[in-house]
Amino acid sequence: MTEEQKQQMGLKFVDTKPIFADEVALVLKVKAGKNDKGEVEKEGQIMLVFIDMMKGTALGEFVISKNTAKSLAKMLPETMANLEKQLNDRSMPKPAPEIKTTSDPSYR
Repeated sequence: MTEEQKQQMGLKFVDTKPIFADEVALVLKVKAGKNDKGEVEKEGQIMLVFIDMMKGTALGEFVISKNTAKSLAKMLPETMANLEKQLNDRSMPKPAPEIKTTSDPSYR
């Protein structure tokens, strides 16, 4: 990610190096309990585990909310189509596009 893209997002970035993961595991986490009325209440999250299969190592675990997962599912096809378009284009890569996040209203 370029410095310009980082500034555009308006977030503070921890000084880390990108890590290559060639697999992702998805884990569904649901917990339930009964409220004062005896009704079952549930909540759930999705955990993404990024894996380096060559080393057999889990590189990171990230827990996201249901809403973030839904937004991510909407973002991925658009991002993949853009990647395919750029890879098939014979010209030099264009400057990095605007960064979109799952909080973007178009993905809600």
